[in-house]
Amino acid sequence: MESRVDRKRKKQINNVYENNQKRIYTLGIIFTVFLLGLMSRLFYIQIVKGNDYYARAKNQWFKEIPVGIERGKIYDRNRLLLTNQEEKRYLVIYPEYFIESDENIKMISDITSISPYKLKKGKLTSSRTIKLEIKNDKEELIKKVMSIKGVYPVDYNDRYNKKSIAAHVIGYINKIDNIGEKGIEKMYDEVLKENQICKVEAVVDAQKKIIPGLGYKKQDQSFRENGKNIVTTLDYHIQKIAEEEFEKLHKNGSVVILDVQSGEILAMVSRPNFDQNNVAAYLKSNNKELYNRAVQIGYPPGSIFKIIVTAAALENKINDDDFFCKGYEEIGDTRIKCWSFDKGGHGKLNLEEAFAVSCNAAFIQLGEKIGGEKILSMAKKFGLGSKTNIGLYEEISGSLPSEEYMKGAGIGNISIGQGTLEVTPLQIAKTTAIIANDGVDKGVYLIKEIIDDHGKIIKKKDKNNPQKVISYHTAKRIQTMMEKVVSMGTARNMGLGKTSGKTGSAQAKLQGKDIVHAWFTGFFPSKDPKYVITIVVEDGISGGKSAIPIFKNIKQRIN
Repeated sequence: MESRVDRKRKKQINNVYENNQKRIYTLGIIFTVFLLGLMSRLFYIQIVKGNDYYARAKNQWFKEIPVGIERGKIYDRNRLLLTNQEEKRYLVIYPEYFIESDENIKMISDITSISPYKLKKGKLTSSRTIKLEIKNDKEELIKKVMSIKGVYPVDYNDRYNKKSIAAHVIGYINKIDNIGEKGIEKMYDEVLKENQICKVEAVVDAQKKIIPGLGYKKQDQSFRENGKNIVTTLDYHIQKIAEEEFEKLHKNGSVVILDVQSGEILAMVSRPNFDQNNVAAYLKSNNKELYNRAVQIGYPPGSIFKIIVTAAALENKINDDDFFCKGYEEIGDTRIKCWSFDKGGHGKLNLEEAFAVSCNAAFIQLGEKIGGEKILSMAKKFGLGSKTNIGLYEEISGSLPSEEYMKGAGIGNISIGQGTLEVTPLQIAKTTAIIANDGVDKGVYLIKEIIDDHGKIIKKKDKNNPQKVISYHTAKRIQTMMEKVVSMGTARNMGLGKTSGKTGSAQAKLQGKDIVHAWFTGFFPSKDPKYVITIVVEDGISGGKSAIPIFKNIKQRIN
């Protein structure tokens, strides 16, 4: 029988057991709550705020480095780069981190070949990020400079290079604001900037020094669309040839080359050229280096305009072949000389002969028979006095004379391409293409398509519907006349071969000085033409002596 003492002891044991169970249960609850809290915190940190904390952590060991102004690329017709061609190495310096010590400046001087004096006096005083080209890229120097706080070597493609091929067509940008200022850069500014947010990041320590061996990381781009790029109609090789050949003359002027069948601009040259990386050097210049002379300056066309006068005559059934040139023509009190004045004139000649030898007297007589109104009407049909709308803001429309001007001696001036008449080289190239295309205007084009970074076409440039300007018969007559200019006229014995063209020498003034703008425009081959080339040389000798040699050299190299 259980004693009273045993019962008491058993009760005490039970109480202790129950108390222990309660403690264990309580501790279990506390531990469970703590574990749940910890798990909740981990969930919050890793899932809810994970991206935020990752970005903060990453920012502590990645430093964004500018890789140049991000814009879409510009290509030629075969997708050869016209921009972003050349990769260089640069030192990018952040003034807020950089410590300007003699030792640091010496290292930067060694790697950039800039004297310590120049670095101290100007190169390193900017409040903006500083970019210096690396001239000495020996590995030991690169490693040394990477130890400098706030200094990062980086490789990237410059927007422009020193060759400046097609500089006036491409234009340039305001690098500080990344805004297109001229050319395609301006016309397609929004397209070229769209989605361009690529950056390069360097792995750095707490002192903002690059950690050797870890290098660079391109920022994850998966969240964005592709950038957009412009494909032009230019042919890089033809553009380069045209620039090289015009450059040999050391004159100002322009060359335009068209594909006859498509109207696409294969080359557009303007001289003098300019450095797209140093535009500020030309802002106060009187030489208009920043002007695209192919579309932005109007020139008197001289005898080139006789193409228009001839078309007006033939379309209006005025085909009087009985002309007589005595070396000049008088309208009222005004005497206008023919270039044959010193030889006593050309004498009797028909329309084809007058066109071939570019007789001013004959064309003044013809202009008076046609009348100013019909000549102006024909000029407008060919697009003179209007923009070609190739997609450049700076293009001008040129100018045509008023009907009032044509009533007096003005009809004589206009008939030979002088007076208040101004045209652009592109307009004359278009005029020539219309003749070569049997009187049909197929338009002129500079932009071929817009593509993404993978080369996929986003948008093709809309083309105009071909428009008939003059009859097939009239165009064929003028083609024959232009062929005779080369075989027996003002371009004879120049070695042009199967070419049809027209010379022009237009009187003008430049800074108060009387000068001659020398023209030649033509297409080749004469049968089934492929190319149109139009050339104007400012302050030249004549179309035959200044412009034709350039035409000949370009033709030989691209044919």
